[in-house]
Amino acid sequence: MSKRRLAVPGAAVAALTLAALLFPAADAQATPAADSCTQNWSIKSAEGYANGKWCNYNTKIVGTVHDTRADGRCPFVRADLSNGGVVDSDWAGGKGKSRAITMYAPSGTYFTRVSMSYINC
Repeated sequence: MSKRRLAVPGAAVAALTLAALLFPAADAQATPAADSCTQNWSIKSAEGYANGKWCNYNTKIVGTVHDTRADGRCPFVRADLSNGGVVDSDWAGGKGKSRAITMYAPSGTYFTRVSMSYINC
């Protein structure tokens, strides 16, 4: 009977080892590479200001946009693309409000410039 008890745990260990080899942990595969953010940027306008970083060879922009006036205008960041297009961030609304932003350039393009714009809100 003792031989039987030893065989079951051994089989369980073998099955778990095989499962780990065939199906690696999900987070081991899903761990993204760290961003390479090399340069800061800062801009301002009459409606507010924004600041952040250029990342991954200018294919990603991260930062924050801030609304500094109670004027019914909500500022956002507009990023120009190498192909002539633009990407707009979320806007910050209401005096004293801020919004974290992350923008990605479409495949095969990169960002060339950031500027401030606003919407009526």
